Formats: sequence, C-alpha cells, structure tokens
Amino acid sequence: MWRENPPDTHRLIIIEEKSHFNHVFGFPRASVKTGFERDLFVPYNNFFGGDESIGKVIQAKATKIHAHSVEIDRDIPGFGQSIEFDYMIYSTGATIPAPGHLSCTSKEEGISALKQYQQMIKDSQKPIIGGGAVGIELASEIKEQYPEKEVTLLHSRDRYLPRYKISLHEITFSLLREVGVCQIMGERVILPPEGFPLEVNPIEVFTSSGKIIKGDLAIMCIGMIPNSGILARISRKSIHHTTGFVNVKPTLQIQDSDYPHIFAAGDVIEHSDVKTGHFAWMQGIAVLNNIKLLIKGADYDSLPHYISKDVALIKLVLGDKRASMQTNAFGPLITVGSWIAGRSIPHNVYASSSWSWANIPLDDHSADL
Repeated sequence: MWRENPPDTHRLIIIEEKSHFNHVFGFPRASVKTGFERDLFVPYNNFFGGDESIGKVIQAKATKIHAHSVEIDRDIPGFGQSIEFDYMIYSTGATIPAPGHLSCTSKEEGISALKQYQQMIKDSQKPIIGGGAVGIELASEIKEQYPEKEVTLLHSRDRYLPRYKISLHEITFSLLREVGVCQIMGERVILPPEGFPLEVNPIEVFTSSGKIIKGDLAIMCIGMIPNSGILARISRKSIHHTTGFVNVKPTLQIQDSDYPHIFAAGDVIEHSDVKTGHFAWMQGIAVLNNIKLLIKGADYDSLPHYISKDVALIKLVLGDKRASMQTNAFGPLITVGSWIAGRSIPHNVYASSSWSWANIPLDDHSADL
C-alpha cells in the first residue's frame, strides 16, 4: 500500500539484517525435501521498483534506538551508521527455534542450513519432534517422505492449536495418525539448558510427568521469544513485565507517551491476535494508515484504533496432497481437511506469492539472485 500511493514528503526505510526475505512457510517441507530451497529466499532488490524516493531496504542490524534515529552496525552509503526518522514501526518479530525460523542472514547460509536438516532427518531413524504448527508440519512431511521412520510428535497440551476450532485439531490429529506419526499429547518436554544437539545419536527426551521418549534426533519446534530488547533500552515501560512483548495502545502506538511517533506490529506485540503472518499483515496495514494520516497533518488523538477481525486463519501443509485448514474463504469460518485444503499444494509451498509481493518474478534467473 505504500508503494502504490506513497506520500510526497516521506519515504519508507526498512532495516533488515537478512539479505533476503525468508518464506518461512516452506521451511518445514524444505527441511525434509529438496529441490526448491532457493525459491524460499526472495531478494529485496526490486521491492520499491528501484525508486529510492519511495523507499529502500537496507541490509543492516539495528543496534540502538534514539527518539528520532536508529543506529546500525555498518556504514551504508547515503546514511552512514545512523538513520533518522519521523515515525518508526517496530516490527522485529519473535525468535522461534529452527527450522521454523533460521538465524542466518544470507541466502547461501539459509540453503545450507535447510540441507543440513535434510541430511540429519534422512540419517535419523527415530526423530522426535516438538509440537506447534511447525512441528506438526515437519513430522508429517518426514513421515510422508520416509514412511519407514518412527516419528514421534510431542505436544504439551491435550489438543493442537487451541486458539482455533477444536475441529481443526481433530482433522489434524486424524491426518497425522493416518500416516503413522506417534502422537503424545499433554506432555511438556524438559529442555536441556543448552538445548538438544543437532546430530543423529541415541537420545532420551524427558517430560514433566516423568515419561522418557527414546530416539536419535530431537527437533524441538517450541517456544517464542519476543525480539523486544532493543526497544526496552529506550522505553522499558512499553515492555510487558511478564511476557517481554511490546505493549501497544489501540492505535498500535507503543505504550509510552514519550514516544507517540513509535508504533509496533507483528509477532513482537502483546495482543490478543494469534501470532501469524495474516495478523501481522493486518496490523502493519493499520500502522501505515495511521502514519499516513499523521503525515497529512492529523494529530495523535484522532488516530483510528486497530480493530482486529479476530478471525484466526491457518493452513497446515502436511504433505504433497495433505493439509488441514481453518478458513473463511467460503463465507463462515470453517475447518476443512485434505479434500479441499490438500488440492494443488505447490512443491515450494506458495513461495511464488512472496516473490510477487516483493515485486520480482520467480524464474530461473531471479531464483539465483
């Protein structure tokens, strides 16, 4: 929406540590199956159509926030190591374990990390996977690719995805059972202080009830840590004292009257919205709309509130033709299984949509950028 109707007086500067946009929706499959890894890393070089008067993506890491500037970790032509702003959107997301997200910053490193998971999973005979959406997809992809493996999926609750309809859990549980995934519900994993080693070796996973699960590879796709540390240094009062997520006003400004021009959106905020890309997108649109109003001369007290549609949508890709989904595409909010959700799932798990969004075609030339 910024690209299509940019204000004359401002441009949008995105500070992003990664060289490419990561299409994380394809990471669970790409941790098991090969041939499309490069599709999952989308270059930013045409994000604003080459017009730097509209905006620019800067590959750098923000190291410190001031009231009207951000310090970065490298010198960028035209900016130096400090970028000034009139308004800021704090959208640093949250850290979740690999392979749901990858910490590496380049396309080459990302592809290498996915191939490392592919090899470990191939070598493993008894992988143990931690639950959550990523773990559910990963376990099912493993079992489809390697039906001979003993795949165990551990989940701390008595149902999957409790923010969604119970029928989504029932459909998902049934699909996993059909392919032979051993599902252990209501068991919370006791994580070692340093985590489980990423290697194929005999391993024992202990749960809070005293159960011991034996395997040879543990991938715990559980937990979410908000990336709020850099904001906390300038505005401790805007950080939730228990969760560490960013407290926001109904307008999505941070909860700190000293910084009314700083907004936050996405997984990093303390909000009732489910932490998915869908809601992050809707929050981002609301923030951009409010900033555009401020640019046009509106005062802070007149900004409209973000009103969540509170419609939790999700699609779990569980194999080449297997999926469960909660959708409102047909009108009312419903859950469906593979007979609808599993049709025509692209091998690259809809990566083409991210390329389109980034304003660049996905073809043999661009895929290697």
